[in-house]
Formats: sequence, structure tokens, C-alpha cells
Amino acid sequence: MSRAMKMGRSGRIAGFGVATLAAAACAARAEGADGVPEGPVGPFDEWCRSARVELDVGGPLESRDVTVHFGGRFALDFVRWDRRNRNSSGVEFGALRPLFEVDVGGRSQFRAELDLDDVDSRRGAFDLWVRQEIGQQVAVQLGQVRVAMGSDYATREENSPLIGHSFTSYLTGRHDLGLRATVDPHAGLHFEGTATLGSGFGLEGEGKADPLLMGRALIEPFGAHGPALLRGLFVGAAMAWQPSYRDELLLATPYQTPVFTTGDLRAGHAAWGLFEAGWRQGPFRLGLELVRGVLNDVDLPGGGHHDVDQLTAWTAYASVFLGGGKPVWSGGRWIRHARPEGRIDPEQREEPGLIVIDSRGGPIELAFRYSNADMDRSLFDFGLTSYDPSTQEVRVADVNLVFHTSRGSRFSVGAARTIADHGLSAFGGANRDTSFLARLEIDF
Repeated sequence: MSRAMKMGRSGRIAGFGVATLAAAACAARAEGADGVPEGPVGPFDEWCRSARVELDVGGPLESRDVTVHFGGRFALDFVRWDRRNRNSSGVEFGALRPLFEVDVGGRSQFRAELDLDDVDSRRGAFDLWVRQEIGQQVAVQLGQVRVAMGSDYATREENSPLIGHSFTSYLTGRHDLGLRATVDPHAGLHFEGTATLGSGFGLEGEGKADPLLMGRALIEPFGAHGPALLRGLFVGAAMAWQPSYRDELLLATPYQTPVFTTGDLRAGHAAWGLFEAGWRQGPFRLGLELVRGVLNDVDLPGGGHHDVDQLTAWTAYASVFLGGGKPVWSGGRWIRHARPEGRIDPEQREEPGLIVIDSRGGPIELAFRYSNADMDRSLFDFGLTSYDPSTQEVRVADVNLVFHTSRGSRFSVGAARTIADHGLSAFGGANRDTSFLARLEIDF
């Protein structure tokens, strides 16, 4: 969960808030993609038109083959923590992320997703990259890129029906400076490879100081020609290797309460493997991810080395649309069936016939996720962590109900139930926690 903002950022936060509300108000007046307002045209409608042309609040500026988009992501959370949780219930910022995108000829892109919170990121940004398409099947990204071994973390939070991420993402996900390439030979096959420098950060902003090489492959075995019930099936695997390891291990609940942490561990090298499978059909989606990690020759506090080879996690999730809509999976991630107007994101191109959100709002989506992590007991036995603030095994189940109110806004209410093997100070000394969250999101 986002921490309290520093007072020195109040001006930037206020300015971004005004722009967000203005964009949302303009979007509320527009009917469809042509931007024609409902009802009589008044001064506010004229202002919206001028804002789109001169300020580009939440929309594109086009000049020949160049499209520029200024937008952002804003999320406001109301959290009701478990009565024993040490966090304070109340209203918090879930996201304050200005966005700047450029597309040249539909083949070259630049994306900068900034972070005014500057707690869960480094260099004040999440995405910060350039991308070039090579032919019809290959694309290369260079810069600060998202490194995801599974669909859970590859899916941006604004495109997911759930809040936060699972334990599989905490073990394997990061943003880092590096090069990422994707190859899509045809619609049912996806490959990607990533090489990073080791100057990145994990899901809680913790440092990732070592280089990483990662490869990932996914296939839809039945494509569009198999049995109708199996056409939405995909399976995939990913492997990652680090030549050295000088990072901490950290796990947190979807609402970002830490449940496992170590200091910076030093190991000879690290390896990670992930298997995933998923399925979508009509309004339904299902997914499963399994992760195992190995740290070889970990330095021990008393001297010597030990292999830590039981770093495991798995997660299963499901969702259903109520009243229209269906999930879309493409290129190794879940994407939004109706993205905010003006967004350029080349990895979220809309598919025909999936735009179900109009000026009257959109469907409701109900989602559920169960995640389990089981960490190597030797980390405790050798004093690399302790049973508080860490627990060896932890489980969390969370549910979320999402109201898609427009193409660029949604409201959700959810709950997360966590059960740990040991009492944690984060839970007030208890080993169980049930917390609730309501979120208003605006993407423009």
C-alpha cells in the first residue's frame, strides 16, 4: 500500500490531481470515441475541446505519423485493516503516475510512466523505455523495462481485476535497466527474452542489484481450430538465471503488508523457474502459476556456505464478467477489453468487437485469487531471517468486485485473508489478518 506522501511533493500531487479530475470530467461528457458530448454544448465542453488540442489532457496529439499522448493513472484507496494490523485504516493514494507516450509511424514508441509517490520505484519511474518493431513479428525494448516470468506480473494492475500481485510475482518480478525482445511467429505462439544490468527494483521498491537473463515461451495449443472448450487454453514456462545474488527476499500480501523478509543475501548464483497455464472462454478466466527458486552457495552469518533450494510459491486465480464483457489474453499478459481513449501502449492493441463500455458504463467483474508461499527452512535455521518479521509458509486469499464505470475509470471493493504459520508483528503478533479495500481508479 502506498505510504504517506512527502510534503515536498504536494505541489506535483495537487497538479496531477487537478489534471486527473479534469480528464475524468471531460471523459464523462464524451459519448464514444468521437468525443461528441451528450446534451447541449456549453462552456465546459468548449474547454474540454481546447484542452484536448492544446493541453492533450488524456488524449493524443497527432502530427503526420507522430502521435503524442499525455495521461496518467490515479488510484485512491480506502483501507480497513484488521483490528490487530499495525497499519492505520483510512484513505491512501494507491497510484500517482503521470504518463507520457510517443508513437512514430506505428513502429517506434517511447513510454515514460512516472511515479510521484517514489516509494515502490527507483529513479521516479516504472516504465521508461523506447521500443522498435522489426518486421511484423519482432519487437525490441531498451530502457527501464518490466521483467515478468508469468502473466500475473506481466499484467499491469490497471488491466487486472485484482488488487496487487501474488507471491509468484514477488519472487520473480522486477523493473530493471536492460534489453527485452519479443517474437510472435503467429497468434498462438509467443517468445520473449530479457537481459538486465542489475540496477532495478522489486514490487516494494527494494533494490535488485544483480544482472538477470530471462527467457519465456507461451503457446496456445488449440488456437482457433481446436475443440471449442479448449480454444482459450494457454501454457507457458520461463527460466531466469543470475550470475551472482546480492539482494533481499521479500514477500507481501496483495495489500502490501510484508510477511517475509531477509537482509541482503549473498550467493554464488541464483536460478528461477516458472510454469503457468490459463484459460478463458466467454466471460470466464482461469490461471495458475508455480515458481521455484534456488540460491547456490549462500554466505552464512557464522561462515561457510549453504544452498537454499526450496523457495516455492504458487497462485491460482479466476474471474467472471457479469452483464457483458470478456477477458482478453495476448502476448503473455491479460489486457483491458477497452483501454482508456488515447493510450498508445503497443502491447495493448484492442481486438475488434470487445469494446463493451460506453457512456452508460460497463460490466461488473468478480475475481478471486489464492496464493501460497513456502520458504526454505534453512533461512531460519542459519539466522538469515527470523520468525518475526518472517514466516516460513503463508497463504492469502483475496476477492475483488470491479465496476467498470467508463473506458478510463473503475471502482472496486475487495477483501484479503492471510494465514501465516507464525505470528507476525505486522499483524499485531497474530498469524491471521483480514483486511478490506475500496479503490477508485482513473486512467487517462
